[in-house]
Amino acid sequence: MPHLALVAVALVVMLPGPAWAQPAVHPEQAAILAVVDSFMHAVSNNDDALMATIRRAGTSTTVERPAEAGGMAIVRRDFTPAAAGSRAATTGTVRERYWDPVVHVRGSIALVWTPYEFWRDSRTSHCGIDVFELVREEGAWRIGHVMYTVEPDACPALRPADASRVRPAP
Repeated sequence: MPHLALVAVALVVMLPGPAWAQPAVHPEQAAILAVVDSFMHAVSNNDDALMATIRRAGTSTTVERPAEAGGMAIVRRDFTPAAAGSRAATTGTVRERYWDPVVHVRGSIALVWTPYEFWRDSRTSHCGIDVFELVREEGAWRIGHVMYTVEPDACPALRPADASRVRPAP
């Protein structure tokens, strides 16, 4: 009987999971991640013109961050190219990088889920998870919505052991 249990475990390990469990590399994954790379460059360089080309006007950003009174707060901001320059990142220098993105694509919509690290004035501010919802319009991928967490104590757990996985290149 023990042998049957081993055979059953071996079969379960060898069987492929559901189609959604392990996303295959989509032919447009490089183009999708290029948009996320551009987002990081726009944030890091406070480049409102670049941000306006990769985001759809009238979209939003949703942030989960520590609340002053404790717990977590959910904050939603509308994105308009004119308001991009009013980001809090305009004071001091900032940089944002990400790694190990998971990309899901179906038709003209895509989702990217990735850990990230945010620096202010050359010091880590926080880490968290970035989620980008993208749409393909007229052959180009653009960001329709951004969500992210602000987790000041999460960097040790989220940082990759291999720095070569960090994107985009400076």
